[in-house]
Amino acid sequence: MENITKHYQKLLNLEHIDNKSIILDIGANIGNVTDVIMKKYNPNIYCYEPNIGCYNYMLKRFKKNTKIKIFNTAVSNFSGKANLYFHRKANNISEFNERASLKKEKDGLDINKKIEVNCINIKEILENHNQIDLIKIDIEGSEYEVMPEIIKNRNKIKMVLCETHGNPDGKKIPSTDGSKLVVKNKIWIKDYKNLISKLKEMNLYGNWFYEWY
Repeated sequence: MENITKHYQKLLNLEHIDNKSIILDIGANIGNVTDVIMKKYNPNIYCYEPNIGCYNYMLKRFKKNTKIKIFNTAVSNFSGKANLYFHRKANNISEFNERASLKKEKDGLDINKKIEVNCINIKEILENHNQIDLIKIDIEGSEYEVMPEIIKNRNKIKMVLCETHGNPDGKKIPSTDGSKLVVKNKIWIKDYKNLISKLKEMNLYGNWFYEWY
């Protein structure tokens, strides 16, 4: 596996994944995680990505692979329509390399740069599977909406890799006036602490739930 970063090395040592496994890639972006996992294990992967640019890119990227299913939808705790907000430096909101979020409170976004997208309830997704070998989550703040339902269904889910926002010990960025460094996405500090505390109390942190990034 050439050109795999140290971070992605985690994906290459999943002993419970094989060619019959079910993987959910929630917030798939352009499919880099899916690509690494597919080349290593050849499992069945369901990708969810609301950004139309990323979605179209994945359709072309994986068009010959029938084991990869791609859905142009966001994932949260409701089904319906939602706004997807883009970074303030985004030149074209249809570009696949811009990180977008359903959460307009996320640092760096421009609330005027947005598109309407379809959203599906995580509960509906989980109900479609009897067993899930891995869920990878990278949904820019909406992880706090989906994790309660995922925890509730933990007995049929073998592993969760999740990007978390609001870690008080995580990345620091300049404050609005530039006078000091503050926690990136500090609006989610409380949500982060509550989630991690619950996972540790349930003995799920570090052996079922793993922080991604």
